[in-house]
Amino acid sequence: MKTYCNPLSIPDVPSGRWLDTDLTRRDPRDFNDYRSISDPSVVYHDGKWILYPSYSVAYITEDFVNWKHIDIGVPHMRYSPAVVQFRGKWYLGGHCMSELYVSDEPTGPFTLCGHFQDHLGNIVRHSDQCLFADGDHLYMYWIGCEAPTETDDVEFVTGTLGVELDPDEPWKLLHEPVWINRFDPDTPWQRIGEHHQNARMGWVEGQWMHKIGSRYYLLYSGSGTEFSTYACGIAISDEGPLSGFRPQKNHDPLTYKRHGLVQGAGHGCIVDGPNHTLWTFYTNLFCFNHMYERRISMDPLGIDEDGELYCPATTETPQYAPGVLMHPEDGNDAGWYPLTFMQRPTATSHAPGREPLYASDESVLTWWQPAEDDNAPILTFRLGDATRYCIRAVRLIWRDIGMETMEGIYPGAFRYAVEYAPTPALDTWEMLIDASENTRDLCVDYRETEPVKAYGVRLRILGAPRGITPGVVSLTAFGTSVKER
Repeated sequence: MKTYCNPLSIPDVPSGRWLDTDLTRRDPRDFNDYRSISDPSVVYHDGKWILYPSYSVAYITEDFVNWKHIDIGVPHMRYSPAVVQFRGKWYLGGHCMSELYVSDEPTGPFTLCGHFQDHLGNIVRHSDQCLFADGDHLYMYWIGCEAPTETDDVEFVTGTLGVELDPDEPWKLLHEPVWINRFDPDTPWQRIGEHHQNARMGWVEGQWMHKIGSRYYLLYSGSGTEFSTYACGIAISDEGPLSGFRPQKNHDPLTYKRHGLVQGAGHGCIVDGPNHTLWTFYTNLFCFNHMYERRISMDPLGIDEDGELYCPATTETPQYAPGVLMHPEDGNDAGWYPLTFMQRPTATSHAPGREPLYASDESVLTWWQPAEDDNAPILTFRLGDATRYCIRAVRLIWRDIGMETMEGIYPGAFRYAVEYAPTPALDTWEMLIDASENTRDLCVDYRETEPVKAYGVRLRILGAPRGITPGVVSLTAFGTSVKER
């Protein structure tokens, strides 16, 4: 069976420090180093998905499950890369960058073709830009921000600005930008705060335009990427790409999730998939060391009888991979339950304040960490005393404790083994996943397994990069209980 699980298992997630300290004007020595990937732009081309996220570009998958890091000729596009195919070329821009790059292929190599200019010829830079091709017309959207008027009871006004670009010289804006939508204080999910408490502030960002038939769908985000209330909404228009936009009536917001290992579901994109399916990729918070520490997830979309987009669920359990089901929007869950949450595991040791329970509590802000002198760390879960479970998959979410790129301590592959106990005494262990020679750097490592019947499951940590101590945010075994006769 072919499945995936959120957050996505994307390899080689880079350090976020170099970018976040630059763009948030922080001293890089003020906080611990960390890894981050976010703000996905994804295109469907030649039966493959190419992912352009913040921090590092790009990644490609041919089976829609396993991603490969590729070199496209530019190392990064700051935040929220924007990519579009237009007139046989591929164009790529980035957050607050004047540069526009071009390539014959979506995988590059990309080269500089121009600097964005407004209709008066001035060099301009746009936040969270999105590029959208509509036939022989090309458009750009970005975050708009302006001072409030006397009648605006807000800190400042944010929203979406749009403009048509010169099709022959696509770095040139043809006219003054127009407002597409604005922060609405009467729409609670758009308000800033962990409980939407600030009705005077909303950060509308993460623009993405998609067209289905004659209808335009503007995806945008609100509430702030550092909050679990981060979400994506949809504004629709039947007039055109620059006018007539209104919120969806039935599905607003589109993606929203406040609890669990996947929290926040904002700043994403809409992309076609195999068998004429539709998918959304979105950003999740992971912000322990920094407010912009993040990961990426995805789920299928559907279209209801009113022509509105909907997301059946923002998920964190195994889902069927794209291409498996003809209509994943009608139900895409593999039916495998989390078996280890709050099962109170034991461990050979733990560092102060990093008890084994934290590997099972459904929080990205806690983790189990073995003691410094534990040379053979083991984390053990009892699944049940009288009930066996059929394990079908395992997801490990790691933290790279001690990572310090400023001092040459870099992340890399963890080596480990996952074993299962076939008897209730937990006195015999058999191999489930042998990653003793693992070379893939996956801070989220999801793997399907051969179905096994087990009373327990355990993790043996066998190796880590120099200077790194593995922290286990979550060890989740997925499966079902076994009916005994």
